[in-house]
Amino acid sequence: MKKNLFLTFCFSFIPGAGQMYQNYMKRGLSIMLVFAAFMAVSIILDVGIFAIPLPIIFAYSFFDTYNLRNKFDSDKENIEKDSYIWEGKDIKFINEFNINKKNKILGTILLLFGIYLLFNNVLLGLAYRFDIEILNTIITYISRYLPAIIISAISIVVGTKILVNK
Repeated sequence: MKKNLFLTFCFSFIPGAGQMYQNYMKRGLSIMLVFAAFMAVSIILDVGIFAIPLPIIFAYSFFDTYNLRNKFDSDKENIEKDSYIWEGKDIKFINEFNINKKNKILGTILLLFGIYLLFNNVLLGLAYRFDIEILNTIITYISRYLPAIIISAISIVVGTKILVNK
C-alpha cells in the first residue's frame, strides 16, 4: 500500500525515518545508526572530517525513501526484502569479516574511548579541582590532540594494510 505523500516528505528529512514509514524498519534503523554514529564521533572527538559523510547519508536516505515508495506501484513482484544496509550483497567485506576481528576492533575502540574519557573527564577534573597547573596543562593537551592522533594512526594503519594487501 502506498503511503501518504505529505508524511513521506516529512519523514524523509530524518535519515532512516522515511524508510521506517515505508515499513522498512531494519533499513531505516541502520541508516539512523550510521548517521548518528558519524555525528557522535564528529562531535565527541571534535574531528570534523567525520561530518563529511553526513550530507551524503542524508541525501541517500531522502531519495531512498521515494524509491521505496515508488516501487510499491511500479514493481509489486520484485519488492525489496527489508534488511540492514550492511547485509547487502555488494558489501562483501563486511559479510566476510570474521567475528573475532569484529570483537577485537570493538574492544580496541572501547579501550581507546575509555582512555580518552579517563583523561578528559576524570584526570582533568581532578587536576582542576586540586589546582595542579602542570598536570592540568598536560592533560588538556593530551585530551585535545589524542583524538586526532588516534584517527591519524588508524588511517595510516588501514591505508598501509590496503596498499600492502592489494
